[in-house]
Amino acid sequence: MIALMILIALAFIGLGLNEPLLGSAWPSMYGHFGVDAAAAGTVLMITSVSTIIASYLSARIISRFGTGMVLTACFLVMGTALFGVSLSGHFVVLCLLAIPLGFSAGSIDAGSNGFLTTHYDAKYLNWIHCLWGIGATGGPALMAFSLMRLGGWTTGYRIVGTLQLILAAILLVSLPRWKKAITTQTGHTETRIQEKIEVPGIAKLLRLQGAPFAILLFFFLGGLEGSLGLWSNTYLVMSRGILRETATSWFALYYLALTLGRLFSGFLAIRRSSRQIATLGLCLIFVGLVTIALPFAWSLRPGLIITGLGAAPLFPNFIHLTPGIVGKGYTQAMVGLQITAVFLGVMTLPPLFGLIGRQFGYGLFPLYVGVLLLVTAGIAVMLYRRHPDEERQ
Repeated sequence: MIALMILIALAFIGLGLNEPLLGSAWPSMYGHFGVDAAAAGTVLMITSVSTIIASYLSARIISRFGTGMVLTACFLVMGTALFGVSLSGHFVVLCLLAIPLGFSAGSIDAGSNGFLTTHYDAKYLNWIHCLWGIGATGGPALMAFSLMRLGGWTTGYRIVGTLQLILAAILLVSLPRWKKAITTQTGHTETRIQEKIEVPGIAKLLRLQGAPFAILLFFFLGGLEGSLGLWSNTYLVMSRGILRETATSWFALYYLALTLGRLFSGFLAIRRSSRQIATLGLCLIFVGLVTIALPFAWSLRPGLIITGLGAAPLFPNFIHLTPGIVGKGYTQAMVGLQITAVFLGVMTLPPLFGLIGRQFGYGLFPLYVGVLLLVTAGIAVMLYRRHPDEERQ
């Protein structure tokens, strides 16, 4: 189990490297493709559709091929597609490459989270998601370095693509470990458990008590986090007048805070419930948005840091509460459906702000994200009041 945890940790780092690339590079990219800033919403929408399909099919794909094989193939596809983006010169090509990027990211996300939620405690989820934050911090940092020292955003995409291909090679060499039975130890008795996944239909999942609210929660969570990831940098540049290179380096602070927040949340999970930790995160995002909205340049960096700290515990702790709602037997399938909902939110809610920003100005960013935050918090309150138990068999 330790070896598998290390491999999944590497997968989370790789996934984190990829996800913020578009948001961190977009202020420098869109002129190259001859489109306006709001076109990021189109790319994100295409990526999200592919991710939704992959997340929905993840339980069936993993049941057939196994987690290790799926992760290996997806990182190979992702690395190749990132190189393709760096070589493309047309917006249509960028949109086409968003399809394999989204499909591979969705498969990695759903497969890894389902495996973790089934086999590990909350503290491990927070710590391994912390490694996603390391990747997500490294992505903008690499992009900022590429913009300032290496000639532009294309080099940043190639560097991250190379790292994804290296990770695919590591996973390929490690495939025999995934083919072996998962071993757990209880006292002095060793039990070998095969990686079996129950794959119920969507209709059966939706009939489970609390399932519709659990899915709706992740829809707005995806919109909330997707909007922060896609538009924060654009808000700094186009609304607050920060230089592109400076804004990209400041944007990396958001992911650095998210990383450290998940590290701290792992320790906090030893003494506090996932529900309490998620509530703290929602409150911190509110404080961070208010700080970002203040009419002072000095408040932007602290605001990004506080917002990142608040976003840190939401996904891992909400996902950890899934077995308490639907039971462990349905967890892998339900996690796939929840991540499908996440990317439905990412596909619709951040692009919606692109239209709002184009029409009324990108200065409305803190207000828009604040509305998403309040809706997310409201759904969470309704859901967990009805499901007080944190774990069901």
